[in-house]
Amino acid sequence: MGRVAQCPSTMKILFAYIIVTVLLVLICTEPNQVEAQVEPANPPRYEVKALREIAAELGKKDWNFSENPCNNKSSWFTPPPLHGSRAVNNSTVTCNCSFTNGECHIDGMYVLNGDKKIDDLDGVLPRSLGKLSYIKTLHLYMNYLKGTIPHEWAALKLETVTLAMNRLSGPIPSYLGNITTLKYLSIENNLFSGTIPPEFGRLVNLENLTLNANYLTGKFPSSLANLSNLKELRISSNNFTGKMPDIFRSWKQLEKLEIQASGFEGPIPSSLALLHNLVE
Repeated sequence: MGRVAQCPSTMKILFAYIIVTVLLVLICTEPNQVEAQVEPANPPRYEVKALREIAAELGKKDWNFSENPCNNKSSWFTPPPLHGSRAVNNSTVTCNCSFTNGECHIDGMYVLNGDKKIDDLDGVLPRSLGKLSYIKTLHLYMNYLKGTIPHEWAALKLETVTLAMNRLSGPIPSYLGNITTLKYLSIENNLFSGTIPPEFGRLVNLENLTLNANYLTGKFPSSLANLSNLKELRISSNNFTGKMPDIFRSWKQLEKLEIQASGFEGPIPSSLALLHNLVE
């Protein structure tokens, strides 16, 4: 009778042991399974080839082509700064891996140098960027890049382009007006000359336009009245002529406006008072 009475207790202990063992196996194996699932695919070969060409054009020498540009943990990725500090230098390529077939495509490039003593890019803006048909974001500021903006970029669906603080020169290309997906364009602190292309009036999705500190001349194009989504306009420190056109009534979303030392004559258009969202 004593042996029969002990059987339920033994079975309970055995059952509990099995449960604990299963839980330990799940706990130990789950991180590895998750890590295996999130390991991104390599971008297509043609995109990697384009990256090699882009590196040569930029003068960038530290990308490691033996590593996957999409893995976010190699020479292709700068970790975010800690404790709220600001990243001085950044060299990051981002990818979109959400495609249903599991493919990864390059969708962003960040190459900035806040410390002018190291890793200055002294090449040109890369024509080969036009081969990255999925790219949306491009940051190439704080370098020594020269030349102008390649025509090949006009076929892309870029949304954010920052080329500030380089040595880019010549007229602002009118074909930038073809990139109607643009939301943010900053080319300040360069050597651009000539007029603002009237074709910029096609950039109906533009929210930020920053042209400060160049050598721009001529009249401000009235076609920019079409930019009804504009939230920020900075055109100071240029050599424009004539009066600022009375087009503020078209920019009802405008929050920030900077036009000091731009060369414009008065009077200030009265429609400026209609900008109820203006904070700066």
